[in-house]
Amino acid sequence: MEQLRILWVDDEVENLKPFIMFLTDKGYQVKTATNGADAISMVLEGKFDLILLDEMMPGMDGLSTLREINRINSSLPVVMVTKSEEEGLMEDAIASQISDYLIKPVNPNQIILAIKKIFQADEIRKNKIGEDYAKFSSRLNQALMMEPDWKQWQEIYNEICRWDLTIDASNDPALSQMHFLEKMNCNTEFSNYISRVYKDWLKSDERPVMSFDLISEYLIPELKRDNPVYFVVLDCMRLDQYNALEPFLQELFDIELHLYYSILPTATPYSRNAIFSGLLPVDIARSFPEYWSSTTDLDNSRNRNEHQLLEAHIKDLGYELDKSKYIKIFTVEEGNYVLRKIDSWDSEGLLILVYNFLDLLAHHRSKNQILKETIPDEEALRAFTKHWFLHSTLYDTLLKIAKQNATVIFTTDHGSIRVNRASQVVGDKDTTSTIRYKQGRNLSSNGKNSLLAKDPEEYGLPKRSIIDNFAFAKEDYFFVYPNSFHQYMKQYNGTFQHGGISMEEMILPLAICRSKG
Repeated sequence: MEQLRILWVDDEVENLKPFIMFLTDKGYQVKTATNGADAISMVLEGKFDLILLDEMMPGMDGLSTLREINRINSSLPVVMVTKSEEEGLMEDAIASQISDYLIKPVNPNQIILAIKKIFQADEIRKNKIGEDYAKFSSRLNQALMMEPDWKQWQEIYNEICRWDLTIDASNDPALSQMHFLEKMNCNTEFSNYISRVYKDWLKSDERPVMSFDLISEYLIPELKRDNPVYFVVLDCMRLDQYNALEPFLQELFDIELHLYYSILPTATPYSRNAIFSGLLPVDIARSFPEYWSSTTDLDNSRNRNEHQLLEAHIKDLGYELDKSKYIKIFTVEEGNYVLRKIDSWDSEGLLILVYNFLDLLAHHRSKNQILKETIPDEEALRAFTKHWFLHSTLYDTLLKIAKQNATVIFTTDHGSIRVNRASQVVGDKDTTSTIRYKQGRNLSSNGKNSLLAKDPEEYGLPKRSIIDNFAFAKEDYFFVYPNSFHQYMKQYNGTFQHGGISMEEMILPLAICRSKG
């Protein structure tokens, strides 16, 4: 394949040498220009496949240069490189038909991502799905330029997940690769967004529905309808997994889908306790110290008292609950027990069912070679989830509930993400062994790949000492220790993990399912 020819226009070209070497090593031909006038001359004289164009240059600025380049060759892809995220600038750039944009400081992988997105787009436009996806990609990039708020991020991720299923059915490797790159780019922007706004969400009512809002926002209104209510939590279910199940739920129920945000860390001891208590973890630890284990790695120990937390929460909300039943399902035998009893529980008022299969699947997959080969990627995870669901006692239980005049609130506590990149973290011997988040004293982590919570209480989290910190991995990174780097890389690369910051872990489905007729 012929090498792609890139022209990089930047008045500080001497700072680009490491990037040029990187691109050259990747097989690209790179030439440079230090100003707009020279760039225009080079475009007139030579043939280039792509322009990387700095927005802020003395003399002829980037937008002026862009307009001249478009006049010469309107089909030549241009990626704008800018320090500014000003809305007016982005609108001008979009109007001038840039192919993509990068915000300084850029890294080499971002450049490669931009290049692949542009040139794979040409390949996938060969079919109708590809044409539709190209339009979606264009809308997506424009939306990202305008700095989405939490509602727009929900819309973005919801559309991404709908495309997951379409692309699964298309069996198009080029389209799958481009979609993967789009999600990577979105997760970079999303992680940076969450890092900026998360603390403010916890102090304001101007925020999305979060884990600790679910009972007051969705469960209490259903209880007031005086019909039996089943609150079903499928631990570790992503939105794309829910979408794979939704057609089968729609055969049984009328569905009203909502999206909400998990708290950090996106891990069961924190997110699920927050759901049932209506509290942030720091408040659970203060108000119910007997329910909050100090041993951070014992996930199950912190979730032993969810029923008690839920009853206290409902009482605090002023609702008188006559009776309720709470059951966790870890095994087939426990699932069969629920299936046998479900017809006799329709008078309970509230029945809480917590199914742990998907969370167990994620954990066991990282240790089991057969599961790794059976579920190599997200597409396989969705297919496996659907296969399990249709043959599960959960599905059989829902078939029975659908015959009752009942409401099912079907949701999850957090999602998971397939981790592909390692990021070093330094902590003492008491630092937690979790992969996507860490709690420890004087933690140190890469600020680009993670969010460091120096004061955990600002993030709604209890701390064990005055120098206790939390670190959350962003995007698809996972934490490794410097002295065990290769061991952790081999063990965890490509596994599904949770606890960090990504769309997959944080933006979650909640379906209100009402019996038909």
